[in-house]
Amino acid sequence: MTDDDKAKLRFDLANANLQGISRAQGLYVTTLLLYICLVWSLVLVGPGGQAVIHIGLLDLNADGVWKITPFVILVLTLAYIGTVTAATPAVKALRAAEKELFGAQHHSFFALDTHKNVVDYFAILQLLPWGKTGTPTDDGGPKPWSHRLHHLILPSIFIGSAVTSYAAVQRLSALESADRAALIFGWSCFVAQVAYSVRPTWRFLWRVSGVDRTHDVYN
Repeated sequence: MTDDDKAKLRFDLANANLQGISRAQGLYVTTLLLYICLVWSLVLVGPGGQAVIHIGLLDLNADGVWKITPFVILVLTLAYIGTVTAATPAVKALRAAEKELFGAQHHSFFALDTHKNVVDYFAILQLLPWGKTGTPTDDGGPKPWSHRLHHLILPSIFIGSAVTSYAAVQRLSALESADRAALIFGWSCFVAQVAYSVRPTWRFLWRVSGVDRTHDVYN
C-alpha cells in the first residue's frame, strides 16, 4: 500500500469508529429520555400504582415500573456515559487522521458527527432572537453566556436520571411488598449511577464557565 492509501485507510477506520459510537450514543440517550418520561408520566396518569403498561405478554403496573427503574436507569446512564467518554479519543484519532490525509483540520465535532441525536439538536437551539444562526464549535475561552448554554444539556440529563432513580428507591421503600434485598439493590444502583455521573457532570459544568479549549475538561 502507498502512504496515501494507508492514510485514507486510517481515516476511514477512525471515521467508522466515531460514527459507530455516535449511533450507540443516540440509541442510549433516546431510550434513557423516553424511559424517564414514561416513569414520571405514571405519576400523573396512574396514582396509587393503578396504571398498567402492556409490553408484549408482560403487564407492568406503576409500582412494578418503579421497582425496576433504578436498575434500568443505571444501565442506560452508564451506557450513555460510556459513549460520551469514548467519543473524546475517537474524535482525537479522526482529527489526527484527517490532518495526515488532508494536511489540516477543518471540521468541528458537530460537523464530523453524521449520526446526530436529540441532544445534538437541542445544542443548536438559540435563545436570543438576534444574531447569526450558528452551530456549536470546539473552541473554549470567553464567549457570550448564550453560546455556552448547550453544555448544560448533559448535566441536566444526568441530574434528571439521578432524581428519577432516587424517587424510585423512595417509592420502593414505601411499598409494603418491598423486601430488604430489593431496597439494598435499588440503593446500590442509585449510588453507582451518581458516582459515575460526577465526572461528566463536572466536566461539562466547567465548560459552561468558559474555560479555555486547552483545559482538561475538553480532552
